[in-house]
Amino acid sequence: MTARAGARLLALPPSAIVDRPAATLADVDRTLEPDAVWVLGPSREPQAFAAARRAFDAPVFHPPLETGDGAVHRREVDDRDVAVVQSVRAMRASPDDISSALESADDGTALVCDNVATSTRPTALETTLEGADALAAALPTGRVTTVLTGGEPAGYDELWNLEVDGTVRSVDHDPAINCEPAGDDCVSVRVQGVGDTEGYGGEQSVALLEFTADGIGVDTYDVTDFGLESVSGIGPKTAGRLAERGVTTRAELLETPVETLAELPNVGWDRARRMHHHATVLETGEPRRVTDESLPGENWSTPPLCVDIETDGLSPTIIWQIGVYDPAADTYQAFVERDDPNDPASVLEAFCDWLLGVHPNRALLTWNGWHFDYRHLDAFVAKHVPYYAEEWDSIPKLDLYLWAVRNENAILPGRTNKLESVAGALGYEDAGTGLDGAQTAAAYQRFMRTGEPLEWDRHEAYCEDDCRALWHVYERLQDAPRVSDSGATTGSNSGTAEASSSESISTQSDTSETSTADSEQTGLGDF
Repeated sequence: MTARAGARLLALPPSAIVDRPAATLADVDRTLEPDAVWVLGPSREPQAFAAARRAFDAPVFHPPLETGDGAVHRREVDDRDVAVVQSVRAMRASPDDISSALESADDGTALVCDNVATSTRPTALETTLEGADALAAALPTGRVTTVLTGGEPAGYDELWNLEVDGTVRSVDHDPAINCEPAGDDCVSVRVQGVGDTEGYGGEQSVALLEFTADGIGVDTYDVTDFGLESVSGIGPKTAGRLAERGVTTRAELLETPVETLAELPNVGWDRARRMHHHATVLETGEPRRVTDESLPGENWSTPPLCVDIETDGLSPTIIWQIGVYDPAADTYQAFVERDDPNDPASVLEAFCDWLLGVHPNRALLTWNGWHFDYRHLDAFVAKHVPYYAEEWDSIPKLDLYLWAVRNENAILPGRTNKLESVAGALGYEDAGTGLDGAQTAAAYQRFMRTGEPLEWDRHEAYCEDDCRALWHVYERLQDAPRVSDSGATTGSNSGTAEASSSESISTQSDTSETSTADSEQTGLGDF
């Protein structure tokens, strides 16, 4: 279990509640551990509200059913407060109540209002904020108020600066970088969406909001990441057929013989065994190796160095931090550009000086490095320290994600294949920085723009976490048993394959391994 950085609010669309068995909701609760649950509106959904209240240990609220005096209702999310408004209509009816409540609250208090949304007129190339007049009348001027809404998809995050009559003064599309009010006479509204994510469909995505010192972070999951449908090979139809046989949990699935599962329509023996293997991994939190292929660098005399980089975005102008963990010595080295963000060469030069001068014969290891770390390091070394380019190209570069996920050599227990999810499922305790890749990139962009220094120790701790988490996963995979064709497990198969075979797989270029959605660098995917 990873260390928690802030209060957690889980936002669920009603269809993700009423269309799923109680066992799935229990798995959501156990996995995400929310401090409060928000059943999204804007319509009244008493059945979903009742089901959520039964399923979750945390307090549940559903704005369309909020009753009592006044238009604003306070809800506690661990040690944080949120102000809940039934609708824009209620906001328009009682603006003074809302204004008074927010002015007396901490600056970090967020306002929940489900039907705040934007609308676009393609012919006019214009986007408007619905209810802007109500927001302008109810919210305080001279500061930024965060409004959380199910009316926009999770990941939507824009700062609307309004005149007091609701006229739009300006829109900042990158509030993670610049979240300052446009003036003391301006109503600045940071609208963050928590609704269904584009591409999931059927309103089946859920959003986990985490309140930190840097704002409110939003992670999204598909409801099929939980319960029976989290098991590889089980979709809605197969889950329905299993439910007809009284199987609604992974534990009950494991009690069902493979022979019985294989008899289900369109399942068969191979798929049934895979279902059992994956359910075992998810239930136990223990990974399984499914081939005899060695881990990258597993049989080498010295383990690889674990590497992670931080940049100013997904299309970077600078690699401003390079972290390296040496598992042989249990030491960590950070190379950070704190002084001149316009000098992308200094960090690369210091890193290459150290690597080639101290560890010229060591391999490097990343998690999904061919999609991000290696790709940008290759380009930046060639451009900014070309005198090291030939030596850099000769260094063995290994990728644990490629070996485990893309080459299907292991089954992992994370609900996603992001490093944070996998390492957390394998028991890694992080430093609780509350950061992700998008936040570190945004913070460095602020530094580049304003000179405002980062909390350097905190951001270095985040990068170090990724490096140490990578090695934690590596060690757990080294010790993981192998599943046999019969479904049984055997002991660790370390050393059964030649090191050269591992290297040939793990040093592929990124051109053939970067097409899937789940291959984004941990935390930077939402930037």
